[in-house]
Amino acid sequence: MNREHRKIIHKLAEVYGIESVSYDSEPKRNVVITAVRGKAACPNLTLTAVIERETAGRAPPPIAHIKQHSSKNDCGSNWLKAVKEEPTIDYFDVQD
Repeated sequence: MNREHRKIIHKLAEVYGIESVSYDSEPKRNVVITAVRGKAACPNLTLTAVIERETAGRAPPPIAHIKQHSSKNDCGSNWLKAVKEEPTIDYFDVQD
């Protein structure tokens, strides 16, 4: 059993309250798990639910307000400057 598979088995054993021990040397190293009555228990969440929660799409960050300065002569370059500037995000700025 490779290192990554053993690592997964040890983590799952920890979640379920099961003892896990690795034996032998590489490349024949393996894991033996033992459930003890009264100590081992099923978690509240299923493994599938945890995976779905971890891989679910995160909400996008707030969109920054870009302040544009209007000028009659040079509207195009001012717009480029506003876009190139690093926007400041004010999370407490609530506009009605």
